[in-house]
Amino acid sequence: MLADGKGYLHPIEYAYRFTEVPGADHPPGYVTFLGFVSSAGFRTVLGHQLWTAALGTITIVVIAFAGRRLGGSKVGLVAAGLAALNPAIWYPDTELMSETLATLAVALIIAAAYRCWSRPSMGSAGWLGAAFGLGALSRSELLLVAPLVVAPLVWSQRRDLARAVAMLTLAALTTSAMIAPWAIYNQTRFDDPVILSNQLDRTMAASWCRDTFDGSNLGYKSYECLSRANQGATTEEGRRRNNERSWKRYAKKRVKRVPAVVAARVGRVWGLYQPAQQIDFESRVGAPYPVKAAVFVVAWIALPFAGVGLWRMRQKSIPLSPLVGPVIAVTVAAALTFGQLRYRLPAEPALMLAVSVALGGSGAAGSRTGATAPFVRPAKRDDER
Repeated sequence: MLADGKGYLHPIEYAYRFTEVPGADHPPGYVTFLGFVSSAGFRTVLGHQLWTAALGTITIVVIAFAGRRLGGSKVGLVAAGLAALNPAIWYPDTELMSETLATLAVALIIAAAYRCWSRPSMGSAGWLGAAFGLGALSRSELLLVAPLVVAPLVWSQRRDLARAVAMLTLAALTTSAMIAPWAIYNQTRFDDPVILSNQLDRTMAASWCRDTFDGSNLGYKSYECLSRANQGATTEEGRRRNNERSWKRYAKKRVKRVPAVVAARVGRVWGLYQPAQQIDFESRVGAPYPVKAAVFVVAWIALPFAGVGLWRMRQKSIPLSPLVGPVIAVTVAAALTFGQLRYRLPAEPALMLAVSVALGGSGAAGSRTGATAPFVRPAKRDDER
């Protein structure tokens, strides 16, 4: 539709109800990428898969550079090898979902954040802001990564606060400049304010309901709930309003049940709650059961090693927020909505890099900068002068 000049339409309305309704059910990043691919003549599913696989390959290269920045060449090579073998990195390429671009964005965020730490400059701050912008335009919840990554870094270098604030301001302006065209465009198409996407109420209506607060679907989603919420609505705007009323009304009635549901959601996204059932749910669409099962198994093996890697980084006074931030962001997103594997995938670069530090060491980053504070180039010692 985009390649044919129809703009950003709502795909369900166009495909099943034959109406051209403005759409912002997802941020525009991945759709725009596929639009360019389609304009170049690659208009089949296979063509889109191949170009998405090329995008995923770039992610592995970026992870290698981030690992090199973090701990030297050995860590970079280990990180690249782990990423290339990890099915969570490459299986989304076959499903044509936005996670491929989101994963690349997180890898860029991590690489740019550690460059800001080791070689601070206004240019590196600009690149970090651009990476945040790409993340937000690929999956809206990745905007949460920005404060989670930046705030601890700025706080840790209080000795030169003015410099940090200047770099932070530039990064924020760069991120805003990337998001602004889409946000302004949306204000001309919808009655309600839409910044990145307007699918949140639909997602919440499918997850904040009786089918997901009790029983076997605890912590997951229910299309039956969504169907019930949409009864009587004849327009997309009407369905959005019905969805909003439905989930908010139910949330108020079952507020005491929320902690248990949130725990189940987080457990599902990390494969720790009802793993056999969750793998079955995931394998009903897209990649087959063995691949989805392998994703969870790899995560179970990787998590302890990631903990060791983070501990080693802490010992070397290397900032943890660029790796921990994406993990927190995807976990919060699942806690607010429902536990689904693809919500977790953008955190995979952080997980692989932490594991690579555990397996490959972390001495290079600490020895290269010689400082614990990010954004601040350390003063030379007397013997270096």
